[in-house]
Amino acid sequence: MDRSTSSDAQLAAEILACSPSAVVVQDADGRVVAANPAATQMLGAAVDLRTGSPLGCGILGCHSPGTRLEELCVHKLARAQDAPLPPLRVDLPAGAAFDVASATVTALPSGSGLVATELRRATTHLARERPGSSVWTGQPQLRVFVLGRTCVMNGDEALDGRWVNNRAGHILKLLIAERHRSVFSDEIIGWLWPRESSPDTRGVRYFVHELRDQLEPGGAIDPPSSFVISTRGGYALDGTRVWIDADVFEQLVSEGSALAGEDDARARDLLREAVVMYRGDFLADEPYAEWALAERDRLHDLASGALRTLAEIETRGDDLVGATSTLVRLTELEPFDIDIHRELFALLLRRGRRSETLRRYETLRRRMLATFDERLDFSLSQLV
Repeated sequence: MDRSTSSDAQLAAEILACSPSAVVVQDADGRVVAANPAATQMLGAAVDLRTGSPLGCGILGCHSPGTRLEELCVHKLARAQDAPLPPLRVDLPAGAAFDVASATVTALPSGSGLVATELRRATTHLARERPGSSVWTGQPQLRVFVLGRTCVMNGDEALDGRWVNNRAGHILKLLIAERHRSVFSDEIIGWLWPRESSPDTRGVRYFVHELRDQLEPGGAIDPPSSFVISTRGGYALDGTRVWIDADVFEQLVSEGSALAGEDDARARDLLREAVVMYRGDFLADEPYAEWALAERDRLHDLASGALRTLAEIETRGDDLVGATSTLVRLTELEPFDIDIHRELFALLLRRGRRSETLRRYETLRRRMLATFDERLDFSLSQLV
C-alpha cells in the first residue's frame, strides 16, 4: 500500500469511527481501505473487513451470475455519478447481524477512485428497490405521490404544470385510482367527459398521447410509452416502472399491523413510517371526483387503523408522549369519533395536561352541537 493510500485510510478511519452507520471504503482495486466499528459489528465474521483485504464487489453482489447485476458493477455506476446512488437492497451473508440492509454507494470526490458503501438496516420500501431496477439500469422511473396533493416526478425532475389538473392529468389520476387493472376507453369517457358531450375513443387517444408527452419530456421511445401502456380496449400503468406512494404506504401498514403484539418495536417503526407517508387524503386536489372516492375512503381507513394500532403499541410501551401525538393525529382524521377523543382526554389527564384537555373537550362539545345537535354523554370529571 503506497503512502497516498495509507493517508486516505487514516483520514477515512478518523472520520468514520464515530458514525452510527456501517461504512466500508474501498479503493479502485476493490480492497478495503477503511471500515468503521459499526461495520464490524453489523457484518461480524461474515465479511473480511481487514484493511487491504480484496473485498471487491462482494457485499453488493456485482457481476453475480443469474442476477440482475450479472453485467453491472455498482461501484462503476457510482464513479460515473456526481451524487450518491439511490438506496438499494443488499442481502447480507449468514453471520451478519441481520439478513437485509439498505446500502448507499458514493464515489468520494478526491479523484482517488475510493468508493464508500454505507449500510443500514433496511426500511421496508427501500428494501424493495432491488439492484437492476429502473433506477440502477438508467431506464425511466416515474414516482407519483397521491397521498395529499398530487406530485409527479421523473427521476429528480418534478413534472408540474397545468396539465396535472387538465384532461391528461385526470387520466393519469384515474389510472392510479384503478391501478390494479386496465381501464377501458369507454370507462375513461364515462368518468371524465361531460355527460352531454358525445366523444369517441379518438379523444381519449389524443389525451393519452398528451399524457405520455408530459411524463416523458425527452420523448417516448419504442415501445411508445414506458409508463402508460395500451391494453385491449384501454390503458393501464406499467407497475414495474411507476412507483406510487400509496402502494408503499399500504404495504407498511400491512406489515406493521401484522407484527403488533409479536414484535412491537418493529411494528412501531413500520407504522410510524407509514403514517409519515400519509400526507393527506388520496388525491386531495380532486375532492369532488367520484371515481376517487372509493380509493380515498379505503386509504383513509387504513391510515386510521394504523394510527389506532400505533397508539396501542406506544401506550403498551409506556411512551405516553408518543401515544398522545398519535391520538391527536387520529382525532384530526376522525374528528367525530367520540371514543378516540375520550381516549385522548384520558391520556392527557394521566399526564397532568388539564388545561389542554379542557380546551379540546370544549372544542369537541361545540363541534358536536353545531354539526349534529348532540351533547357529549360524558364529563371530564368522569374521566378523572
